Amino acid sequence: MIRFLPKKGISAAFSLIRTNRRSINHIKNMLDENRKHEVQRLSEQPIFERTDRIYKPTYTVEFERTGEVLLYSCDPLKHMVVYFKYPYVLYESLIPLTIWLYFVNPLELEWYWNTCNLLAANLFWIPRVWYWRSLQYRIQRMYLLRGGKSVRIETTTLAGDRNTSWVENFNFHPLTQDQKFFDNRDDAEFLNEEGQLKHELACQLDDLTEFGVNTNDAIIYFHNKGVIHHPELFEAVCKGYNIDTSDYVINTAHNHRAREGHHNH
Repeated sequence: MIRFLPKKGISAAFSLIRTNRRSINHIKNMLDENRKHEVQRLSEQPIFERTDRIYKPTYTVEFERTGEVLLYSCDPLKHMVVYFKYPYVLYESLIPLTIWLYFVNPLELEWYWNTCNLLAANLFWIPRVWYWRSLQYRIQRMYLLRGGKSVRIETTTLAGDRNTSWVENFNFHPLTQDQKFFDNRDDAEFLNEEGQLKHELACQLDDLTEFGVNTNDAIIYFHNKGVIHHPELFEAVCKGYNIDTSDYVINTAHNHRAREGHHNH
């Protein structure tokens, strides 16, 4: 015998089901909430930094009115081969040959093998682009900020785009002369008796922000034709030391343009 529920009973049953669904759906994903809570907890904790690597300068540090002191300056593109760089010119010299082989096909290759010539013509210029991309890691200027824990780095691209990055000193790790291995941070010798670079210095940074993008283990280059204005401070920064700037003076000469983009305030 089939018994039918009254109309009110059916509506009450469906309302109960809808209520249960709402009670489940209104609770957010607890996994995401726990992650947000953990991120917030970590962000509120104070940042601990190793302070055993502190260098005390032997003289009074003179900062500019912006709270910076210039350590290094150079125009690396003037001292580098940009366009006729070997072996990239050798690769690009093969592009006309591969295009000619594709259209003329003197070896009478099948079409799928002959297409490799056209593909090669579009691959030979890629190493050149990689080289141009690496030029923006050539340092133009580096300033030490008041407090001695961070520096401001200025770089530029081949198109003339200027980039400013702020890096903490403990991120610096000097590399050997062949730029293949880490050098001893305490015993590295890359300055000559005049306080200038013996060779092109490469330093690996644990973290670098360029054009708003964070990059881990980025390598920056200091050209040996550049000028080191404070060899003692420059060497300590490149070795990952924080600078003790308790003994300082500020030059209040107003020699900066107004509203410069590199101001720290």
